[in-house]
Amino acid sequence: MFFFIALLNALLPAKTTAPQKIPFTVEVQNIRQLTGSVHIGIFRSCNDFPGNCTPTDNQIISANQKNIRATFLVEPGDYAVAVYQDVNANGKMDKKMFGIPKEPYGFSNNFKPMFSGPTFADCRVRVSADGKQITIHLL
Repeated sequence: MFFFIALLNALLPAKTTAPQKIPFTVEVQNIRQLTGSVHIGIFRSCNDFPGNCTPTDNQIISANQKNIRATFLVEPGDYAVAVYQDVNANGKMDKKMFGIPKEPYGFSNNFKPMFSGPTFADCRVRVSADGKQITIHLL
């Protein structure tokens, strides 16, 4: 009988479970104008971060206080976060000449671009099975 049960277990497909999702919390600080909304996007590895990448998840939160918080449920791994405040509520990030943002923005690791935009590696954050909380200061 034991042999039969062991054989059956070996032949039946193993149960697959979806990867466990854990909390990844992003706190955005330094919201100076309490108008419009704050757009938070989280990204997996991408060659042209953040410009031509599609966020894995995103949230849009009213900019009605100086600090806001958003929690995403993600699988453990590497992510980068890009944030901007749509101060005038026109649905996009307004830019000056040469693509320089007019509206407040920020990236994970509080990366501050100097002469070009950030890379995924500049903003990479490792989210472990215990979850992760980061803080981004708007520029």
